[in-house]
Amino acid sequence: MSDRPIVDPERMRAAYRLTREEAEVRPVITQRAVAHIDRDLHMVGRVGTFTLESDEPPEGGGTGSAPRPLQYLLAGAAF
Repeated sequence: MSDRPIVDPERMRAAYRLTREEAEVRPVITQRAVAHIDRDLHMVGRVGTFTLESDEPPEGGGTGSAPRPLQYLLAGAAF
């Protein structure tokens, strides 16, 4: 992995324009997420076509096999 991210500004502009155009036609964008308990504190969720897993650390009763839900929230805020 490179130390410097490769960014294509024109591609980003095109994606932004497309999102704006779609918002003008359909101003409300709905996202849906569903999740279920897989075992103990381990959860499996789905957002769009992506599957996510979360778990708590061993000291919190989980196995530490996936990020905690709060860690996903923090990552989302970082984006």
